[in-house]
Amino acid sequence: MIQTRMKEIPIKSRVAIREEKTGIELMPQDVGVGISQTLPVIIGALHIKEGILAIEQPELHIHPALQVALGDLFISRSQESQVCFLLETHSEHLMLRFLRRIRETDEGNLPPGKDPLRPDQLAVYYVEQGETGVSALPIRISEDGEFIDRWPKGFFSERMEELFGK
Repeated sequence: MIQTRMKEIPIKSRVAIREEKTGIELMPQDVGVGISQTLPVIIGALHIKEGILAIEQPELHIHPALQVALGDLFISRSQESQVCFLLETHSEHLMLRFLRRIRETDEGNLPPGKDPLRPDQLAVYYVEQGETGVSALPIRISEDGEFIDRWPKGFFSERMEELFGK
């Protein structure tokens, strides 16, 4: 009788985020919108074994350090499995991480534990709505991790203007 009643009790589970240094646990909604939106991205990337995983703005509302860490996650998962990530992003940090790993691969200077990335393993497109429909402009990447083609409409040009003025 008791075992039957025990099976009727609903099981509750919760997800908590624990800060490793202090051991403090917080609920996802208490650490900001970015973390709660990033958890499904991380879980999806770690869970999928093959196929395509499409993610819109994986960098949304997270710190730049986490944006580049996501870049390394996408690189490692694409190397370890038969996964293709289709990412729609506006993140310069994410793109710079991909370019950095290409450059480090070319130079034979990858940090320990980081996966290599070659230009033929990354496709970058600028997608825009035009008068005749949607077009996708490929942005080629060199072996040394630089954009060969210029970005249209000022994408990624703000960095140079901010650093060095006009």
